[in-house]
Amino acid sequence: MRIEALRTAVVTRTYDGRARNTRHAWSRKTYVLVEVVAEGGASGLGEMYCDGGGAPEVAVAMLRHEVAPHLVGRDARRPGAISARLCDLATLTARGSAASAARSAVDMALWDLLGRLCGQPVFRLLGGVADRVPVYASGGMYGPEVTPRGLGEEMAAAQREGVRGAKIKVAGAGLDADDERVAAVRAAIGPDAPLMVDAMFVPDVPGAIRLGRRLARHDLHFLEAPTLASDVDGWVAIAAATGLPLAGPELSDDRSLMLRMLRAGAVRHLQFDLAIAGGITGGRDLSALAAAFHRKISLHCAGSAVATAAAAHLGAGTGSCDGLEFHLMHDGLRDRLWACGWRLDDGCLVPPDRPGLGIELGQEERAMLAEG
Repeated sequence: MRIEALRTAVVTRTYDGRARNTRHAWSRKTYVLVEVVAEGGASGLGEMYCDGGGAPEVAVAMLRHEVAPHLVGRDARRPGAISARLCDLATLTARGSAASAARSAVDMALWDLLGRLCGQPVFRLLGGVADRVPVYASGGMYGPEVTPRGLGEEMAAAQREGVRGAKIKVAGAGLDADDERVAAVRAAIGPDAPLMVDAMFVPDVPGAIRLGRRLARHDLHFLEAPTLASDVDGWVAIAAATGLPLAGPELSDDRSLMLRMLRAGAVRHLQFDLAIAGGITGGRDLSALAAAFHRKISLHCAGSAVATAAAAHLGAGTGSCDGLEFHLMHDGLRDRLWACGWRLDDGCLVPPDRPGLGIELGQEERAMLAEG
């Protein structure tokens, strides 16, 4: 089953620029989709991370000119071998995480294709430990119209829709303001639902300690990205000083960094994003790494429904996921999940019993892929 082509599409969503996270306001979000096409017309879908100001044109150029030529003619049924080959080819390019994100998209697509060829959902190919994955509502942005009460209502409504738990942004306002926001969400979702906060690597170590100590009274499930990801000693100090479980490094494909964090006891939740950390093959490896240190994984996801589907299959198939991020703002193509039989049930996202990732794109996205 030889690969014949790699197609790309960029889906763009615009915002009014009023809502912001800890670092910046949102005016645009892009989702870079890929389709790997094999002989006979069989195909699979994947997604490449392209965020934080990344130009989608650059991502597409990398996929078309640096990745696609090394795919054509290879056996589509061997995602692990192809991932290893693409990783080796990137060694001397100095492309770093961009190359890893491109490889991640291809890997997702190959697992989707493999599942379709086998007539099995990907979570079952990965071991089928579970047929669902825990999900929590993610959002909690800042903005001129965002109030603590409004945040609480937003997260309470998400619980009623079927997720369990909430995560909001912190470190984007003063301590008093952040404390009020977190208190409102805790009151709204109740004492038993997991509550997480994300500082987006902004504070320095003393600042993170002050923040963590102030917010610890709200019984946090974890504090995410408390300071620079590279400062492993700083993470250890923050965990020790606050008593809070930490989650990270989130937006990284650096295996050595993750290993250092685990060895140092810097993270209670090994957190990564399949769209940058190697796709499903990479995620499977990282799940095993976390398990060796008796840690669960937490799956970051602010991509489209394609990336969400891939993450859900990994979490369900390995059974090692503590929670999958279900974004309330960045919900690109979310309707395609429900159209394909996905559902929320008692705090979990449940994939349909369909081959591959169990997601099909709409006519508009299919047309864009056909052109790309």
